[in-house]
Amino acid sequence: TILQVVEKALGRTFALKVVKRQSVDDDIYIAQALHELEVAQQLDHRTLLKIYDGQTKRKWLRTTGVELLMEFVDGRTLDDLQSRDVGQLVLVFSQVASGLNHMHRRGVYHGDLKPANIMLSRAGAVKIIDFGTAWIRGQPKDRVQGTPQYMAPEQASDKVVDDRTDLYNFGATMYRLLTGEYANLGGLLPSANGALGARSKVRPPIGYNPNIPGTLNETVMACLDPDPDRRPAGAFEVKHQLKAVAKYLGLEKDDLRGSEEGD
Repeated sequence: TILQVVEKALGRTFALKVVKRQSVDDDIYIAQALHELEVAQQLDHRTLLKIYDGQTKRKWLRTTGVELLMEFVDGRTLDDLQSRDVGQLVLVFSQVASGLNHMHRRGVYHGDLKPANIMLSRAGAVKIIDFGTAWIRGQPKDRVQGTPQYMAPEQASDKVVDDRTDLYNFGATMYRLLTGEYANLGGLLPSANGALGARSKVRPPIGYNPNIPGTLNETVMACLDPDPDRRPAGAFEVKHQLKAVAKYLGLEKDDLRGSEEGD
């Protein structure tokens, strides 16, 4: 996959994602790029990366690649940022929760939320990226999706991707950025029956940083509950909880700094 920056009329800047097929092993990446375009066309929210158009390249009736014309985000992914400022992270994740809520209301589930798939621009805009492995309700699903350090137990054991697994990924991502540690210690471990999903007991984030507000600590741990039925009712509930934490910290939405500030 190659990302290029392209200039268009009226001074607008776009990103061009180029996926080339060099062998049969690349077919999965071609399929993911086409799926990413399909997913993005169903979404319209300020925190979700926009994909404006796409085309399949062919030569002698064979697919040679896919190109996606995308929104250009001048910034960095969260795993590139060094700051663990609690207030700033609360503002970031309040917006991420809003984006997830939009996705879920349209029957789309990200499936691989993690720091590398969330960007913060220089201007302070939050963007969820990479919809290549997202699941659209009603489509066939027969494989495990996600990144082990952030996956919910049922993602690994039962191949489930839904709003509750996205909330687990969300909680694991917050945990990583607030503490510098992984909630899934050692990734996914084999359980007694050989299925993946067992893990060590999670230490609450407040145990690493006593300055984390208690409500925020509770929200993170609720998202990380091994039982999906005990997780928050939806991303909308998490969004309201994070807004309450931001208010407690005396922060407004406009207080979110860009990726180059204070880092």
